[in-house]
Amino acid sequence: MRGRHLFGQQIEQEVTGIMSERFFTEYEVSERTRISLGTLRRWRLENRGPKFHKFGSLVRYAEDELMAWEEAQPKGGDGSRRRIPPQSELAAARLRRAG
Repeated sequence: MRGRHLFGQQIEQEVTGIMSERFFTEYEVSERTRISLGTLRRWRLENRGPKFHKFGSLVRYAEDELMAWEEAQPKGGDGSRRRIPPQSELAAARLRRAG
């Protein structure tokens, strides 16, 4: 009987820990990240994207896990203002030099 009580306490502590976090809906995550709902849903099926939790049929994203996922995403650019021309401009420049 004592083991059951401790097991129950452990579950209660885990649930309390989870429930003390802030959770976002898929709509809030979509708005925050500018990633479409369809993409978020597809990523869940493909086991990609930010970690999510299911509460029955409800999908929720924990704030700290979402922030960690956002930080882990590749970042681009070096902050310089140097513009890289599109391929069409590069091709036109090559033709001018060759012609």
